[in-house]
Parts: sequence; C-alpha cells; structure tokens
Amino acid sequence: MKLLILGGTRFLGRHLAEQALARGDEVTLLHRGRSGAALFPQARHLIADRDADLGVLDDGRWDAVIDTSAYVPRQVKSVAAALGARAGHYMLVSTISVYRDFGAPGIAEDAPLQTLADPTVETVSGETYGGLKVLCEVEAEAAFGPRCAIVRPGLIVGPHDPTGRFTWWATRLQRGGTVIAPGAPADAVQFIDARDLAAWMLRIAGHASGTFNATGPDSPLTMGGFLETARSTLNPAARLEWVPEPWLLAQGVVPWSELPVWVPRESAGLHQVDIRRALAAGLSCRPLAQTLTDTAAWAATVEAPVPQAIDRPAAGMAPEREADLLARWAAETRA
Repeated sequence: MKLLILGGTRFLGRHLAEQALARGDEVTLLHRGRSGAALFPQARHLIADRDADLGVLDDGRWDAVIDTSAYVPRQVKSVAAALGARAGHYMLVSTISVYRDFGAPGIAEDAPLQTLADPTVETVSGETYGGLKVLCEVEAEAAFGPRCAIVRPGLIVGPHDPTGRFTWWATRLQRGGTVIAPGAPADAVQFIDARDLAAWMLRIAGHASGTFNATGPDSPLTMGGFLETARSTLNPAARLEWVPEPWLLAQGVVPWSELPVWVPRESAGLHQVDIRRALAAGLSCRPLAQTLTDTAAWAATVEAPVPQAIDRPAAGMAPEREADLLARWAAETRA
C-alpha cells in the first residue's frame, strides 16, 4: 500500500510508520522536521508546516492517508484541497473527547457531540479540544465522504508517549514504597497501547468507512486490576494505599493530571466507552503487563521530556506532595 502519514515521528504516527514499513508499505511522512527527523530513512520525508504551504503534496498519489496531527478544521480542509482525488482513502485520528457527556457508561459512536460557542476559535485547550475535533470530523466527512474513516481513541499509552500520564504510573510503581491508589479498586479504566492502535488502523486503512471508538483493553479492566498488575509486574514490594475519591478531591488533588488516568465518578463514562464496533473490525490488545514493562523500559532511556503536539499540564504528583497526603490520610484513618 502507498501510505501517507501526516505526522509520523512522535508517538502514534511513529508506531504507524514503523509498522507500515515493517510490513512492506511504501510510506511517505509529512512533518515539520522538529522531532525524530532522522527516523525511518527508508521512508519518503516531506518537510512542511501544514499551517503554511502544502505544495510538497503536489507530487504523489496514495492509497491511504492517515492524519494524526489535525487539531483545527482548517487543517483538514487544507489537506483535502491539496490532495484532491489523489488520496484513495483518508483516516482522521480524532478523540473520545468529542462526546458531550461522560456521566454514564456505554458511550457509542452516535452519542451527542460537543459544540463550540465560537466555531472559529483555533486555540486548542482543555475547553476547546473536543469541540475542535468535532469540526475536524465534519470537514473530513465533507471532503472524503465514504472514503473516510474517523478513529476516536481514548487514552493512548506505551513507549514514546509524550504526555507522561500512563508512564508516570509505571515509573512510580518502580520507585516503590507506599503508592496512593485513587478512588476504588472496582472503578473502570480504559486505555490503549499505541502499537495496538497503530496495527489496527493499518489493518482497516484504505477501505473502512464511518466512525470507530478505539480504546482498550478488549475485555473490561478496573483501576484495581491496572494498579495491581503494575505493582506485581514492576515492583512487587510496592504497596497500594487506596484513598477514596471524596477525600482526595477535598485535598485539591487534580484527577487525570496530578494522579493520571484516574477520573472522578461524575466522569466515569470516559473509561467505559463502547468499543464493540472497533472490536468487530479486528481491534485487539496485548497483555497489560507487556505494555507496562515496555513503557517502563523506554522511560528509563528518556533524558528529556518528549515534545507534545499541544500544551497539557504536566502529568503526575511530586513525591513530597504524595508523602504529605499519605501521612495526613493515615492520621485521619487512625483517629
């Protein structure tokens, strides 16, 4: 397959490129040359800023295009105009953050979506990210019609993750000692290894149509199952201290960023998204222990923060803050 990846040197795009080349695809990467520029010398590299001149796309025809780096609708529209009919199929990486309400489990692809008060805004933030991705989807479907697939991942994890969210738990469990385990062990959790997501996207590239929620694992997982697997895999001597959600919130602990992956129960639907359509299309997930081991091994080689595509709060809790919270929790439970 002749494949064009828009953004292919940082995280998901990097895994897509690596796997596509390994299976013998003819791969073209469009990127700015700012990170991982020396990767994949066997691929064709087109160096350009998609917010500027896309003339580098004038020469070429591709069976499939995978767009991992569109955050505002103008970017999708300009790529569609530059490619014209020379793209056989277009796949947009969107997000489950497009959904309006995460209060209930079982969100399927036809659930209500977010809207923006100002659809012309281009500042990507926690408040606008989901709504802007909705508008990106609209542009993609308008331009490519049935030749378009929309992929809505949940939390993407694994080696080369620039967000540090899942990675923080791997390194924290490796450090050992007593670890705050937020909420309740039975709380649901979802995420997907970037390598599994990439393998599935390549499997459906070139022919799939419609929208797919794409997260994992392929069988239900709880916060207890996640953290206990991390403990037993990475450092069996570590100890999990389960601290209830109301107490953590009362201390000002910020879910998702300060204690990554964890979300409060009012947003529990974020970790209970319906992925049956993706599973029916062949999505499968590797064992959690493998993702944990590989992520921890990769993290040990990283000397500086991996650049992110958009600004996000730093992931994780400082050791001093965690120690203080644990001491105060212990004092209250002894009282």
